[in-house]
Amino acid sequence: MIRVVIADDHRLVLAGFKALLEDLGFVEVLGEARNGKELLDLLRRGIRPDVVLVDHEMPLMNGLEAAMAIREEFFGVKVIMLTMLQDKALIEDALAAGIQGFLYKNASFDELGLAIKKVAAGESYFSGDVTLTLLQKQTGQPGANFGLSDREMEILKLVAKGQTSTEIGRQLFISPRTVDTHRNNILQKLGVQGIAGLVEFAIKNKLV
Repeated sequence: MIRVVIADDHRLVLAGFKALLEDLGFVEVLGEARNGKELLDLLRRGIRPDVVLVDHEMPLMNGLEAAMAIREEFFGVKVIMLTMLQDKALIEDALAAGIQGFLYKNASFDELGLAIKKVAAGESYFSGDVTLTLLQKQTGQPGANFGLSDREMEILKLVAKGQTSTEIGRQLFISPRTVDTHRNNILQKLGVQGIAGLVEFAIKNKLV
């Protein structure tokens, strides 16, 4: 049996997913949470799922923030994000946060089961619709991205303008930790050192 915990702020969605998962026959639902903080409280009390299903838009702590905390505190617990938001930047943030699976809530029952099996086995699973969203070109963006994702380019430009991680997070509706993760990835991809290197790169390439 694959042990699962579900986090979603809508009671009906929680009840529906629980019923669906139990019908799969190979899933045991260990618990439910209505936000990221409740989810972390469950894990800190000793509940140990193989896979956590999280919505993104939840009060107090969203799905991305919860996923990053789980990665830091609970080794081996895998995360699948289930959301209605078809947002390329959100998918890029999820990848940066180390989320192993990403599905839209209109996914089929069979696909949900397949995703849980694959992620529990240590593989990644991103649905076809999610992959298409990720591959979409950002409209109005000329030129190369220097090997960076659209979200990373966005953050690079804001860093070069002198904004802090907190300010960037507030503007992009993500946590400062997610901003820091992206910034570290940008530094590695561009091969530059620190904030000064990012600013110099941005100015040199006329990004600001």
